[in-house]
Amino acid sequence: MAVFSAETRAVLQQAGWSEDRKVDTSEYEKCLKLEGYPDHAVVVDFLARFGGLRVIYPHPRVPQTTDEFCINPMVAAAHICLERVKEDYDQRLGAPLCVIGEAFDYHMTLMMDSNGKVYAGYDDTLIHVGDSGIDAIEAICSGRHKAEVQ
Repeated sequence: MAVFSAETRAVLQQAGWSEDRKVDTSEYEKCLKLEGYPDHAVVVDFLARFGGLRVIYPHPRVPQTTDEFCINPMVAAAHICLERVKEDYDQRLGAPLCVIGEAFDYHMTLMMDSNGKVYAGYDDTLIHVGDSGIDAIEAICSGRHKAEVQ
């Protein structure tokens, strides 16, 4: 069972998520393979539960506004150069990343490693968002501080 705050659970449910949600990931997997991303089982499991969601939530720092994120690796892969991920982000972490979506009003690409840790990147900036997909979703929706990776 996913452990989310009541606020995060509400915005996820409004976006179409439920605890027993399971979507077909075959198109995501095919796209990621064609793009050259690693085949992490944890990514497939995460996409089965959250793939295709576009989540709009209250902006944690700017009252009366919203922010959003989308879990769709096909869209994310189209918006980032594979070389940026492999030659920059992977190198900094010492581990291969797989794109899973976009966040922070689509300014950053969300990526997951083989242990399920989630990172967000934009140009030279790379941040650790959460220790799992669920933790990352909660961190994004709640505005929890994200540590920059050097």
